[in-house]
Amino acid sequence: MVTKRLEEGTAHPMAVKRILAGEVVSALHGPDVAAAARAEFTARFSKRSFGDTQNLPVVSLKEHAEDTLGALISRTLDFAPSISAVRRVAQQKGLRLIREAGGEQQTTQLTEASVQQALGAVVSEVGALDGVELYLKVGRKVARIDA
Repeated sequence: MVTKRLEEGTAHPMAVKRILAGEVVSALHGPDVAAAARAEFTARFSKRSFGDTQNLPVVSLKEHAEDTLGALISRTLDFAPSISAVRRVAQQKGLRLIREAGGEQQTTQLTEASVQQALGAVVSEVGALDGVELYLKVGRKVARIDA
């Protein structure tokens, strides 16, 4: 069925990838795991809503409030090989703090200067945290910040 749609040009390559991935995961781990993986992929990459994503690394704001953002990203989360690499991500506009509440997102672009700031200071700049999920996005990698 997929082969015929590919030959006719009616199947989008991304749809084929999703079907193939679902079949492989289902064969190896079962249909429940495949459904959960599909839901997580959709939440993380299609909807760009991180609240439904289950496998994100979590950073405690209380434990890491005094850590600089660069050290947290490179050493604690291991999202970048060095603080210089974190600075480059910030220069390329790939460093963001995301507030998510009620399905709505507010994204704050973090600058190169914020790499040297403490996590607590960076978070305090985005405002009140009541009822808000907070996420740190470094390129394509995402971590949840627990307040």
